[in-house]
Amino acid sequence: MSEGLSVRPLDDRRELLALMMRSWGSHRMMIGIRTYDCAEIDALALYSADGLTLAMASWTMDGPYAVLCALHALEQRQGAAKTLLDAVKAAARARGASKLKAMLTNDNIPGMIFYQLQGFRFSGLYVEAIDHYRSVIPTIIETGYQGIPVHDALELEIEL
Repeated sequence: MSEGLSVRPLDDRRELLALMMRSWGSHRMMIGIRTYDCAEIDALALYSADGLTLAMASWTMDGPYAVLCALHALEQRQGAAKTLLDAVKAAARARGASKLKAMLTNDNIPGMIFYQLQGFRFSGLYVEAIDHYRSVIPTIIETGYQGIPVHDALELEIEL
């Protein structure tokens, strides 16, 4: 980790929850058949030496696996997301997780690139899952990155 950076539990979840509402339309995430509320599960943040939040993540355990519900870097291409992802992986290993799973929507091309560069592999495709999730979470966005309609969910995982 770079000099002066620190990873610790997120000081104030309001920033993460507001970011999720803006980008996703909810702070609840449906992964597989489960719903996770990012207001209630583990949350870590990467802070600069002067206390600025650089990245935020929420995650939890689900049996032998860890589930990454959200990972947001506040500045793109600075390495904050990778640094925080490494911290989540270490925390998950410390709790006994054998894999870390993440779910993306079909529009999230930058996320697909990022996770694959970090060693994640695709493990599931859930056609029209987001369309069905809207019956539970009606505020989920309908269009995402570059105006792509959001319909499907893609699961990725990495061995820990």
